[in-house]
Amino acid sequence: MKNKLVKALKKTALGVLVFGMPYLCIMLFPGLLFAHKIEYRQCIVYSDKKIDSEIIEIIDSSLTRMSKSELYDTSQQFRLFICNDLRRFWIFTQGSALAGAVAQYNFTRDIFFRPCDIPNNKIIPPKEWYFADNPFTFKDRPLTYYFAHEMTHVMQSRYTGRGSWKYPTWLTEGYADYIGKGENFNFQENLRLWHSHAPELDPSKGLYRLYHLKVCYLLDHKGASIKDIYQNIPNDTILTDEVWNLYMAN
Repeated sequence: MKNKLVKALKKTALGVLVFGMPYLCIMLFPGLLFAHKIEYRQCIVYSDKKIDSEIIEIIDSSLTRMSKSELYDTSQQFRLFICNDLRRFWIFTQGSALAGAVAQYNFTRDIFFRPCDIPNNKIIPPKEWYFADNPFTFKDRPLTYYFAHEMTHVMQSRYTGRGSWKYPTWLTEGYADYIGKGENFNFQENLRLWHSHAPELDPSKGLYRLYHLKVCYLLDHKGASIKDIYQNIPNDTILTDEVWNLYMAN
């Protein structure tokens, strides 16, 4: 029995070595698998096909949005990988094929994007998205948004450390949405949508508007800073009630 256990452990260790090490190398050095690269300002953008020149404007707009964050400084650098091949995106995101983009902020801090339409400043969404066939999908979430959103996750990771699981989703995603959307967010309108049970305010539909609403309330209405919030994270139930009751008060 003991010999069988030892053999099984050896087989498992060998499997990890044979398959795990190459994958680890791929994750640590993904640039080797992307034929095209542009370096501009603080960003290095890699792609598996030629990168359209409009990427420069997208980077500029993204960094402008991010510059509004107190977590931002111009010494920070970001590596962004556009996977126009969905199989490649699946590999680098550990199977998150339905995501718009994924920041590996607990590991390499590299960012991977699903197929993009750079000239039109758009992510190409999967048909499974709730809003995939709705212009609403792109109204306030162009590719610029995704760049800024995911780079904000990297800034969060650099500020808090890599243990993102210690922080609530409403804060992590809400702040990335807050920075990613720039000024393109109407607090009162989204509060109204929430009270009317609109799907746009349902996080299960793939949008972060409800989380954004909570972060916006803390930053713009209560005057907190993001560092204040991280140091003293509000109770989500109490915060949710506070924001919900704002509409009743009006």
